[in-house]
Amino acid sequence: MLRRPLILKLFAIFLLLEPFLRTAFISIESEFDYFSVLQRTLGLGSLDFFNYWFLFPVSGLLLLSVKLYSYLAFITIQLYSLYFHLNYEPYSWPYLDESPSMTAYTLLCFNVFMMMYLLLPTSREIFFDKNLRWWERASRYTLNEPCFITLNDQQVHGKVIDISFGGALLQLDDMIESGSSIRIDFDILGRNVPVDAQIIRVLKGEDDSIRYGTQFLFKNIWEKLRLRMLMLSVSKVDDYEKYR
Repeated sequence: MLRRPLILKLFAIFLLLEPFLRTAFISIESEFDYFSVLQRTLGLGSLDFFNYWFLFPVSGLLLLSVKLYSYLAFITIQLYSLYFHLNYEPYSWPYLDESPSMTAYTLLCFNVFMMMYLLLPTSREIFFDKNLRWWERASRYTLNEPCFITLNDQQVHGKVIDISFGGALLQLDDMIESGSSIRIDFDILGRNVPVDAQIIRVLKGEDDSIRYGTQFLFKNIWEKLRLRMLMLSVSKVDDYEKYR
């Protein structure tokens, strides 16, 4: 999350805080104190409650996901917000006035600015082309740890050359066909890691050895979290070979 472009993070932070900013502005411009306005917003009907407290924070989270579907949903939400303000019913919530205040229009203009910015070809490209999303490229760590591969109840000895959260590069003593489902058993920082995987490609090393690119097949969320924590530990070790 933290590795996303700064402009997207700033936009998202603003959208997450927007309901609280709006409450503060309404309090300043009306005869109600902040907590009175806050209390009344909590009693809104279902649709108004969602529009007030969740519409913009949800669009902020969509913005941070940086996917094609989230981009389209974000633009849709901004258009809905624009429609809502242009068709505001006098003296209704949330503004309790004949028309939305200048601060409300200021917030709306900022949202429209964000939408126009993200509609620019250079800005929206990152949502359409996953190759431009550098933060999604998994970091790889060199291990060179011995391992055992279980395939059809037979064990094959080998070595885990390097690893990322999504898979590992193996060098094995015996040949294995691409597409095979295997069980890898190896150690990270002295802790055993058994994980299912699939051979997705066969590579030739610089020393003419045959290497296998694998993709992990996690059985549950706990396997994912455990490997994630171990890899975070590896990332904090400046020299893994020296540690061993």
